[in-house]
Amino acid sequence: MASGSSFLKEFVPEHDSELVVRLKRAGLVIVGKTNTPEFGILPTTEPRAFGPSRNPWAPGRITGGSSGGSAAAVAAGMVPMAHANDGGGSIRIPASCCGLFGLKPTRGRNPLGPDFGDIMNGLVAEHAVTRSVRDSAGLLDATAGPDIGDPYYPPPPVRPFLQEVAADPGKLRIAFTTTAATGVPIHADCVRAVQAAAELCSELGHAVNEAAPTVDGELLVKSFTVV
Repeated sequence: MASGSSFLKEFVPEHDSELVVRLKRAGLVIVGKTNTPEFGILPTTEPRAFGPSRNPWAPGRITGGSSGGSAAAVAAGMVPMAHANDGGGSIRIPASCCGLFGLKPTRGRNPLGPDFGDIMNGLVAEHAVTRSVRDSAGLLDATAGPDIGDPYYPPPPVRPFLQEVAADPGKLRIAFTTTAATGVPIHADCVRAVQAAAELCSELGHAVNEAAPTVDGELLVKSFTVV
C-alpha cells in the first residue's frame, strides 16, 4: 500500500482496516490496488512513482483524484465498484471526470479505525465510486456503522440505504448554482450539466431555485489548507 509514494513502495500493512474487514465480511472479492496521487494530496492522479492514471473515456485526459485509479478501474469495466475516500473532493472529482456515481457520506458514517478515529477534523470520509446509485447504497449498507473508539457517529438510518433508492422523496426544495465560490470560470459543459439536472428536478415536481451563499473563496481555500 504505497500511497502513491516511492517512500512506501514496499509497504504492506500488518492488519486490515475496519472498512476492509466489513467489505470482506460482505463477500466482496478484492482484486487489486489502484493508483493514487502521492498521499492522496492532489485532485489529479499522476504520481511520479507509478505514472498517471488514464481516463478510459479519453486516454489523453485525467481521471481526477485522489481516487483516480479507482475511478479508472470502474469506468473501464474492470470492477463494478472500487474503494474511494474524500476530504476535499477525492470521491466526487474522479466520479465527475469518469462518468460515475460518487457519494461522500457524512462524517462517521463509515469507520476510519482501527488506526484513526478522525481525519482532518471530520473532512475525510470513506466509501467508493460505483456505476449506479443502487450499488453505492448497497455497499454503504454493508459498511456503515460505528466502530469501537469512534469519537462521533451520525444518527443511524431509519431503513437500509438500498430502500431509499426507489423511495418517493416527496417534494424537495433544491438550490443550485453555476458559479464557483473562488470566482474561477466554469466550463460551459459543466454549466449545461447543472442546468439540465435542475430542469429535470423541476419537471419531477420539486421546488428548484438558483441560489448560493456568499462565500469568501480566498478565505475558504486558506482555511481548508490550514486544516
